[in-house]
Amino acid sequence: MKIVIIGQVDIDRNVSENATYTSAGSPAMYIDKIYRQFPDCEVTIVAPYGDDFSLYLNKVDIYPKKPNTKKTLVYENVSKSGERSQKAFNREEARPIAIDDGLKTIISQADVCFFAPILPNFTIRYVKETVSHLKSGALKVLLPQGFFRNFDRENNVIVRDFVEDKEITPIVDLVFVSDQDHPEMDKNAVNWSKSNQTVVVMTIGEKGALAFRNGQLTVLPTEPLQENQIVDSVGAGDVFAAGFSYRYHQTKDIKKSGSFANSLARQKLFYKADAIRIKFEELF
Repeated sequence: MKIVIIGQVDIDRNVSENATYTSAGSPAMYIDKIYRQFPDCEVTIVAPYGDDFSLYLNKVDIYPKKPNTKKTLVYENVSKSGERSQKAFNREEARPIAIDDGLKTIISQADVCFFAPILPNFTIRYVKETVSHLKSGALKVLLPQGFFRNFDRENNVIVRDFVEDKEITPIVDLVFVSDQDHPEMDKNAVNWSKSNQTVVVMTIGEKGALAFRNGQLTVLPTEPLQENQIVDSVGAGDVFAAGFSYRYHQTKDIKKSGSFANSLARQKLFYKADAIRIKFEELF
């Protein structure tokens, strides 16, 4: 299975439930860490980055092959009791990669294509042009968290309305959001799911997730952990999206995909971001 993740990467400075560390971050990197442990997956990340990101690229297939910015995007994340505060720096250089011939070739070979921006600088035109180069049957997945972010003068992340939603959500197959992304996330999820069979999955922390198709709800419960059992929750939603998309590509079954994704995301909670190890015997 060939997987392409188009978005941004960043350097995370994390203070989490029981861990404090600096590592590579972004949905793209968390998804890559998961899929590289699957024997049938090949992953390419498409994202801007600087020389300061090079030490995080061991075994990562990234396009462009060489750094194309002076500094990499940085996020500072503080997570406690299921709540997160964030700051972002070096945002100006983290622009989407131009769709040149090299990128068109990468896109055209994808079985699964993720759009995973962590800044609100992906245009409708950019997403539509990318989709136009995918082969028939490729699974199109959107992690729109970047569209929900704006920034104040102190670089704090503040809520932004996803004003591009009516143009973008109908052209993808899966959308993954968190109930913390926006105050009216549940209402948005229902509305988006009414467009062209798009499945919208909203994670709800320790309770699992809710999936919507044609406005109809499917509950995807999980077995919660106590906070003192959680080493690090950062990236758990991205790991969930990776697991759900993998299984959905195989089965097109929401319940089977949700069960697989919840199991995978639960495993992630026992590891820091740079030390995720999958126990396959607990998944299959």
